[in-house]
Amino acid sequence: MAGWVKKVLFGRQLSHGSDNENPSSFEEAFQQQQTVLNVSNLSTPDSYIEEPPQLMPQTLQTPGGIASGPGSKEMTTAYNISNKIVRERIEQEAPEDVAILDSIAESDIVCVRGTYDHIHLVLKAIDVPFAHVTPAQLLKMDLKPDQTVYVNCPSSFPPEAAKKLSGFVESGGMLITTDWALKYVLEVGFPNTVKYNGRASGDEVVSIEIVDTNDDVLKGFIDQEKDAAPVWWLEGSSYPIQVLDRERVKVLVRSDELKRRYGEDPVIISFEWGKGIVYHMISHFYLQRSETRTKKQEGAASSYAKAQNLSAATVSMLEDMEMDSSELNYGAIQSAATSSEFVSRAIVKQKKRNMKL
Repeated sequence: MAGWVKKVLFGRQLSHGSDNENPSSFEEAFQQQQTVLNVSNLSTPDSYIEEPPQLMPQTLQTPGGIASGPGSKEMTTAYNISNKIVRERIEQEAPEDVAILDSIAESDIVCVRGTYDHIHLVLKAIDVPFAHVTPAQLLKMDLKPDQTVYVNCPSSFPPEAAKKLSGFVESGGMLITTDWALKYVLEVGFPNTVKYNGRASGDEVVSIEIVDTNDDVLKGFIDQEKDAAPVWWLEGSSYPIQVLDRERVKVLVRSDELKRRYGEDPVIISFEWGKGIVYHMISHFYLQRSETRTKKQEGAASSYAKAQNLSAATVSMLEDMEMDSSELNYGAIQSAATSSEFVSRAIVKQKKRNMKL
């Protein structure tokens, strides 16, 4: 792999399937806390299982957000503090957007359970209320055009639910999907727009390039320092995106490395469908580990706050946390903050779109 890469990995994450395994690295945590919520009694074609919770290391004290999550300790901690970082960044630029985030009700956001991604943990981290439903429950819901629906990477998805989401977007809704939803949701509900190219990725990182600098949803990526540009983690068996309708579909973020290895360069795409809009990305929102390609990304977490011109209080908070954990670094905070900011800005964008109607 080109460039200098250091992987920080707690347990193992070699494929999509490993989210539902019990890595030996987590054994102690599972002995203390191993509850599984099985919702297979709902009429779905498959069993949708909530992942076993994992314990936060007791030495790390983080404000609010999620108590724990899958993957490395550093990323759990990074997501727990991403809300403060993201809101401070947004408030510096547009205080009214923070007010919009604060006004969000549970009925505004729907997060559909999947098998591998964990968007609900990002939503919890940024303190946004949401309805957390299975695909079967989604079929029974009365979706409204002012809502935002997130679909976690699924191992299967009812075709009728995909078609329902198509109607939801056509009426004005915003749909945001990840990875395998390309095949199970977009190919079914939004035919002839994009599809899986049939060449699943390995477990690796690739450099990315922002193509559309005008979409506010991407501002968290655009504002990163050039010598610490974010990279994209491809989880094992991620689905490359083949664009079928080049007039309709916009490639927002691309990767030359991704194209060289797997034949397609889109990382994040969007397209309008009727009155609404769809966003899709390869791999996942909730990153279970960080990847660093530069010395800066290996550096102190507090240096990220300084680079983003955050307050002295935020810098000081990160400096204190660094004393408790050597695992928390610039790259971990950057990864959590950029994905959390994408989610936050998408919610704000949908609210503003509906205010104009």
